[in-house]
Amino acid sequence: MKNKAKEKLPLKNIKVLDASSFIAAPLASAIMSDYGAEVIKIESPSGDTYREAVIGGQVWPESNIDWAFLLENRNKKSICLNLKTDKGQIILKKLVKKADVFITNLPKSPRKKLGLTSSIIRKINPKIIYTSLSGYGETGPQAKNTALDATAWWARSGLMEWSKPFNGEFPPFPVPGIGDHPTGITLFSAILLALINREKTGKGTTVSTSLLANGIWANAMLVQAILAGHKPIDTFHWANLSALRNLYYLKDSSILFIMLTDEKKYWLSFIKSIGLESLDRNEKYNTKEKRQKNKIGLKNILQKTFKKFNYNEVDKKLTPTGVVFTKIQTTQEAVKDPNTKVNNMYLDVKGYKNLKTVAPPLNIEDVKRVPTKKAPKLGEHSKKILSEIGYSIQEIRQLKRNGVIS
Repeated sequence: MKNKAKEKLPLKNIKVLDASSFIAAPLASAIMSDYGAEVIKIESPSGDTYREAVIGGQVWPESNIDWAFLLENRNKKSICLNLKTDKGQIILKKLVKKADVFITNLPKSPRKKLGLTSSIIRKINPKIIYTSLSGYGETGPQAKNTALDATAWWARSGLMEWSKPFNGEFPPFPVPGIGDHPTGITLFSAILLALINREKTGKGTTVSTSLLANGIWANAMLVQAILAGHKPIDTFHWANLSALRNLYYLKDSSILFIMLTDEKKYWLSFIKSIGLESLDRNEKYNTKEKRQKNKIGLKNILQKTFKKFNYNEVDKKLTPTGVVFTKIQTTQEAVKDPNTKVNNMYLDVKGYKNLKTVAPPLNIEDVKRVPTKKAPKLGEHSKKILSEIGYSIQEIRQLKRNGVIS
């Protein structure tokens, strides 16, 4: 990247200490690194266990490339530091004094044992932005509990219950990381607001969010109905929904998802586009109320019609009408979606010939991201980081012999 481009990076000269693991919290610092921040990942001698995500093929496809770890830890430096030692704590303090942001998602008890609480870190550096991610919130009956997005974001928030099939079977298992990634964006936003506030006040602060809070936020429409004194209407099943907000099989076996929400505006143009103008003269379907009352019959008519077309044909017919619709795509199809390439939804990774990674859904005009580098090896930058804060080669060697770093 040219020097002028580097000057435009909004987070240039911001130093971040990332003492977190897995997905949501490390993602926040990864996005900061995209926009120029220097991020040091502090890992224990055993390392972030998420480094092993692609081993064994139990959750992710097995690979000799750490592609899952890369997604949340690109561009970072890694120092392998034993915080259970006195000298490890001395190194931590030196790093904290020079940092702008500190991020952790460790449970309460390990934070206290390792000297990573907000009160300790902010006493060392009053201007630092201390960033905390928890499962269920900073206080309350489960503040000390560990969590994953599958439990706190998906199951605990009500989202999982609302996704259960109409036939009463168990709800589906969530896509891994489905709650972590939006939660990471929330954490990133909180950090930026705190940095802006520090520019105005000169003071650091503590920011936090939780997986549960983000799950409640994702489920806000249904939660808000309850807060307003209502019982949510149980209509979120295809059999109950309007024929104009439903799924239809096409000739090529793909599935069309149509969401015609403004029937007054789009009904006529919709039925004309698929050759069903006669429906507007049919006493069963010529008003919104009648279409809902006779939805089963309308669904059957639409299904027979759509079965005559493949998706490309439907696309050409419906696009000019302004009706909202799409094809239900597999993940493999979504990866190749033409909108992803032209809108820069993937990033090339330096050091790998053909590997790309998913870009954060953020775009700033005239501000480029840092060219994406691979995730660091465990302790890859320990020596360099220590030398930058004043340790000599001999001292670094001694720290390694004593098990303080590795």
